Amino acid sequence: MEDQFEIIKQTFISNSMDELLGLKNKFVDVETSNSDPVVEELANDVFMVMHGISGTAAMVGLDNLAPLSRKLEIVFDKIRRGEKEFSEQIKIQTVRGIDAIIDELRVCNEIN
Repeated sequence: MEDQFEIIKQTFISNSMDELLGLKNKFVDVETSNSDPVVEELANDVFMVMHGISGTAAMVGLDNLAPLSRKLEIVFDKIRRGEKEFSEQIKIQTVRGIDAIIDELRVCNEIN
């Protein structure tokens, strides 16, 4: 049973890292105009990835990932709903947050 749990955990880590690296690449060229359809798509993508991480991390024993991913999930849900403007500062902080989550996933992967 423990082997199955480790497989699930490793799959989560691998999939999350792939999704986060993909998100990070999308931030390179994005403008900070909320009227840009790319921002709308990006907001949806960030929300979905962070929602998945915040919801699953604790189930695989990675409780420390949930707080940051949950914060990003909330911010991008507000952007999706038009309650918050996408800005350069949000862009910078999101990339930093993605980097922090990737770093944590790498550490978890090395421990196992």
